[in-house]
Amino acid sequence: MCKSEDSPPDTNSSGSTDENKLSSPADANPVVQRTCFSNLLCCGGARQVASAKELGVWEKSLEDQAGFVSQWLLSFLNPLLSLGSHKVLDAEDIGVPSQNDRAEKAYRVAMEAWEVQSVKAAAINKKLKQKHEAKLAQCKTQEERNKVKPLELKDPSISAALATGYGKWTLFIAILYYVISALLGFVPVLILNNLVTFFESGEPLGPIDSIEHPWIQVMALGALPFVISLLQTRHLTIMSHAAVFVRTAVSTMLYRKAVRVSAAGRAKTSTGQVVNMMSNDTAQLQRFLQFIGFTMVAPIQIVLALALIYQQVGNATWVGVGFMVLLMPVNTVVFSIVSKQRREVLKYSDLRVKMMNEILSGIRIIKFYAWERPFGKEVSELRGNELKALTRLAYTSAIGFSLILMAAPLIQPVLVFVTYVAIQDEPLTASTAFTTVALFNMMRFPFAFLPMGLLQYIQSKISLSRLERYLDLPELTEYVEPNPPPNASESETVCGSITIRNGTFSWVDPEAGPVRPIQDEKPKKEKKSKRGKKSDDEMSSSEHSRKSEGSKASENTDATTKVPVITLRDINCHVESGSLVAVVGTVGSGKSSFLSAILGELEPIHDSKVYMPRAGAKRDGFVSYCSQTPWVVNDTLRGNILFGRDFNQERYEEIIDACALRDDLAVLPAGDMTEIGERGINLSGGQKARVSLARAMYSKDTKIVLLDDPLSAVDSHVGEWIFSKAITGSVSKGTTRMIVTHHVHLLARCDKVIVMDKGTIRHHGSYEELVSKGVDFAGAIDVSKIKVAESKDEDAEKKDEESSPKAQAPEKKGEDQIQLQKNGKKLVKDEEREEGSVAGSAYMHYARVGGLVVAFMVLLVQAFGRGAEVMAGFWLAFWAEAASDATNEGGLSTSETNYYVAIYAVFGLIGVIGLTVRSLLIAVHRLAASKILHDGLTESILRAPVSFFDVTPTGRVLNRFAADMDKIDLELTQTLSQGISTLFNVLGAIAAIIAATRGTFLVPLVPISYCYYVIQKWFRKTSTELQRINSIANSPIFADFSQTLSGTNTIRAYGEETRFFEQCKHSFDTMNASYILIQLVSSWLSLRLDILGGFIGAFIGGLAVATYSSSFIPAGWLGLALSYSIEVTNFLKHGVKMIATLEAQMNSVERVLFYTDQVEPEAPEFIPDVDPAPSEWPTKGNIEFRGASMRYRDGPLVLKNISLQVKGSEKIGVCGRTGSGKSSLMISLFRITELEEDGGAIIIDDLNVREIGTSTLRLNLSIIPQDPIIFSNTVRYNLDPFKFASTEELWEVLKKVQMDTVIQELPNGLDELVSEGGENFSQGQRQLLCIARALLRKPKILVMDEATASIDNATDAHIQTMIRENFKDATVLTIAHRLNTIMDSDRVLVLDNGNIAEFDTPEKLLEKEDGLFKAMVDKSKAASGVALVED
Repeated sequence: MCKSEDSPPDTNSSGSTDENKLSSPADANPVVQRTCFSNLLCCGGARQVASAKELGVWEKSLEDQAGFVSQWLLSFLNPLLSLGSHKVLDAEDIGVPSQNDRAEKAYRVAMEAWEVQSVKAAAINKKLKQKHEAKLAQCKTQEERNKVKPLELKDPSISAALATGYGKWTLFIAILYYVISALLGFVPVLILNNLVTFFESGEPLGPIDSIEHPWIQVMALGALPFVISLLQTRHLTIMSHAAVFVRTAVSTMLYRKAVRVSAAGRAKTSTGQVVNMMSNDTAQLQRFLQFIGFTMVAPIQIVLALALIYQQVGNATWVGVGFMVLLMPVNTVVFSIVSKQRREVLKYSDLRVKMMNEILSGIRIIKFYAWERPFGKEVSELRGNELKALTRLAYTSAIGFSLILMAAPLIQPVLVFVTYVAIQDEPLTASTAFTTVALFNMMRFPFAFLPMGLLQYIQSKISLSRLERYLDLPELTEYVEPNPPPNASESETVCGSITIRNGTFSWVDPEAGPVRPIQDEKPKKEKKSKRGKKSDDEMSSSEHSRKSEGSKASENTDATTKVPVITLRDINCHVESGSLVAVVGTVGSGKSSFLSAILGELEPIHDSKVYMPRAGAKRDGFVSYCSQTPWVVNDTLRGNILFGRDFNQERYEEIIDACALRDDLAVLPAGDMTEIGERGINLSGGQKARVSLARAMYSKDTKIVLLDDPLSAVDSHVGEWIFSKAITGSVSKGTTRMIVTHHVHLLARCDKVIVMDKGTIRHHGSYEELVSKGVDFAGAIDVSKIKVAESKDEDAEKKDEESSPKAQAPEKKGEDQIQLQKNGKKLVKDEEREEGSVAGSAYMHYARVGGLVVAFMVLLVQAFGRGAEVMAGFWLAFWAEAASDATNEGGLSTSETNYYVAIYAVFGLIGVIGLTVRSLLIAVHRLAASKILHDGLTESILRAPVSFFDVTPTGRVLNRFAADMDKIDLELTQTLSQGISTLFNVLGAIAAIIAATRGTFLVPLVPISYCYYVIQKWFRKTSTELQRINSIANSPIFADFSQTLSGTNTIRAYGEETRFFEQCKHSFDTMNASYILIQLVSSWLSLRLDILGGFIGAFIGGLAVATYSSSFIPAGWLGLALSYSIEVTNFLKHGVKMIATLEAQMNSVERVLFYTDQVEPEAPEFIPDVDPAPSEWPTKGNIEFRGASMRYRDGPLVLKNISLQVKGSEKIGVCGRTGSGKSSLMISLFRITELEEDGGAIIIDDLNVREIGTSTLRLNLSIIPQDPIIFSNTVRYNLDPFKFASTEELWEVLKKVQMDTVIQELPNGLDELVSEGGENFSQGQRQLLCIARALLRKPKILVMDEATASIDNATDAHIQTMIRENFKDATVLTIAHRLNTIMDSDRVLVLDNGNIAEFDTPEKLLEKEDGLFKAMVDKSKAASGVALVED
């Protein structure tokens, strides 16, 4: 995110600081400024400010600036609320977080406490082991040993660590504040009892001579709510800070773990699962801490209320207690069921988010293959399972909580009063009745919050268990020694040398204990492979043992029968300092694993070591690494090369030239300051490889450079330039270099060559030594047939130096150039954000998608239920009055009493039915809404064009599917339910008070309502904007985290863990600053509304006492009014909180709807009236480009008026320099990017492709892409997601690409689950699977985009022959870097700067003396030293 000059130093800026955009104080709302509540209710008035600078929040938070009184009254928030009332707040107005909320502090203290817990657990486990071993030693027979209970080790407790880290005493004080406030909450009820009893007695008022005087009690009614609220506010403030601490501490610990976890640990998790833990599980803990006060105090409140009820109604109370005791086992069962159901929901949620993460990562291949529908179906199935679990959870909660728990305070008074009149001789008086009702009403909040709190506790316990297990996963073993080996030779002691002696390494240590998955799964029956499988020891691929986290093989197979494969065996090698060593071998021979072992990424077996003497050199930057799949981060191109290191202009320029990037900078719109999208989406494969190489070469301090096949993605002459200038040139002088390569012609220029085969080193020596032994380098080419080119003379060498590989720079002029530079600097768009209140259309849309009839029914049933409750109160007053009047006549008769009891019970029953039906209706509405919203979001994202994903980070989209959908699925309903309930409770209470006070309450109601409106408007405006800012601050955390998880090996190799971790902590600081303000602003509101609530109670009491002599308000009605005034105080503040929370959570609906409605979809998938039948088109495979022009987004034209014809079955080779438009030609053919409106047409078999559906087109074409994308599903699914092919056909294509043996050796054959990102296959194997996938489609037109780049030459030659045989009737377009792969094409198309430079047969093009193609072939010959055309 770009920062403006005025941005605060420690926060990301998401808004403009342009002073013109800020309203001046004069423009502010005069009502807000002048209203009396500003000075009175805000406790000191609001300082008018026009910008964040005036608030001083860029250096110090508002809370840190505040004094003691201001912190208790929260009046330090007044300036911010004032600013929010006349300006849309942005991130700059938030400033820095409080010192207590800093991520660095949270992580530090939590880690210290966690380490203490780990040490304690280790000490306890040591004793337990000793005891266990002693027991076993005492056993004389095996039978006795078997009877000894298995050893259960104690896990370190993360909850204890977090409590210690934050401060147990602080938490105790916070709970104490809440306990005191809860106890004080009973005082108004006792006052009610005293006042009503006094009114019933008819005694004269008398002078004010004691605290029991009515007027003193009236004043207490006014003051107590403020005191209670003050204590509760302080409690909530402390707990909000605790919640921030816990979420930040756990998230940062998760992040730290993610960059250290071993391969065995990674195999038990997925990116989706870890992202889910950081978003949902940490949020569960956060919510629990905010509920903990209510939950802990609720039982105390219930017991105390019952004790006071006993004082009123005597033994009748035991009926109520008995009812509660009966509920206990029912509650236990309900909570047990809810706990299981919540776990199930989490499991499917993890899988869904993981699937979406994979879809977003592989969106290009999904578009190329028109796989949106099968993947959409896959997501739908997962979502269907999740919704089934959510449905069960919703109905269990609705019945279990509403009918059983929340209805208890409605049922209990009925039971108690029925019993009271049956067993007591005294009549039911107004004071007894309404004190009892008030006490039962007081129990409503504890009863309402207790299930929520207990549910939150269950969810938090599950989350803690998942987090503890993740934090307990094994970390990488440190086996890379910074010292020479024992008895080292002289060369082995030199800094920069690498020595391995008898090294054996594996991705998973077979001797280590089993690694527990994050979430326990039920065992399922083992699936047998449909083809025979060999033993693990016979597996040829080094990485087959790395199974995906969901692998049935890893879950379903008994641990005793499954032993992980040893990846590298008996490795003995010494790499001399400063030497260049090539590593070659067939696909899957263990080349990449060998480099990973040197980096310390594998598990050492039998204490194997890698010796890498450093001679005092720092770890950071000592080794650099260029991975086979280049890892490019969302940063500028320069930022990707520097990778956190200091900028050295001279060195930077050298590296840019050596890595052939100079002319790419001319192509990129803003040069090296161009923003690169996630996964390098706006770079070609060759550019990504060279950026990754430049990063590896940049630092002069680097002593060892490990390069994993960096030349496979570049043209031959570019590869030669890179090899001579970067890998063997002056920039790498004195550096130890190891390069994995399939370019055998380079081996003669390496000091040593290592030949790998089946995880062992077959040969190791100089090229000449190995040739003399007749070594076939991984079967690449027959050594006897190599044609070495003549040595280049000095002139040729000089000429080569003067002509480095050229990329094509588009012609740009004046304003266009400036605009392109501006666009280039900012590729990724800032996240959209609504302003002002949540639009009514969002509420309406939510109501409509869940069902308008259901929504209306919810309101109707709620109104009916609440009406019955209010009527029950009036009926009770009427009953008490009748009982009082009948006292002189011996009391009410049995029939009369039964009549009053029956009517009262009916009203109570209607209230219970209303509550239950409302909960069920809300569950129905929520599930329908959740389904439609998620389906709409998925459909919109899958139908979005690739350009959308180019400018939108994955984390931002993933946040919609994870955090926002979680809120819609779970939180929004609870809030809606409580919000509706509170609204009707308030309306019912006010109506009852108006009736009870004979309408006089309408007089103060007008100013109270006005104050209430102004306060809530002030609050809501700021709260909603804070929530939006917080939602946006959340996205970078997930984007960075997802990005980090995919590149942990690169981060570790460079020793950059600290820098990425600091970036993570900075993101949390930004988020915490807005999150804590949301909580504090909510407490600010509660405090002020309680003053209004106190005024209501004081007014009713005052009115009654003032009119006591005239009996204006009878005792029964006073009891009714006061009981509702006590209730309304709680409901008022809870109501505004719920409205604010509802607005905040509706922001999630807004965000989902934005992507559903605002993302422009691609052209239609199918156009039934126009689309040809699959068997009818294409029949020949003729392709014609007619004046085709195309550009990406708002960039320059990359194809310029291209016109050419390709005949059916023709084989066309496409070549050209970087940026010439090769891949763009293919992208336009598939309509991934559309041609310009007036930019010509592409005709296939006489049909304009623009006139048919995109899926119709893409299903009839096929592409083998440069980057092999594999999904974590079965091998079968990866080959054939539509299930069109038979098993025999699948094995046939696997045999053609030489992958049949590899798949047969997997435990489940075709049904083996592929790890996330295809990690259990090498890069070459993934590419072969992609080729098999294309073969299966049998297309009439095939595009190969560098399809064999990561494959050794022998396999490449086989694949080329196989493609010629299998696609002899198909039109094949081949983009090539290895020119020998297109030398036998029918014709070759040479592109230059988006234009056709040459297009003819290879023979004719080679005859053109000044031809571009001839020049490229000559360069490749010179580069490779091998003839391209056989004699």
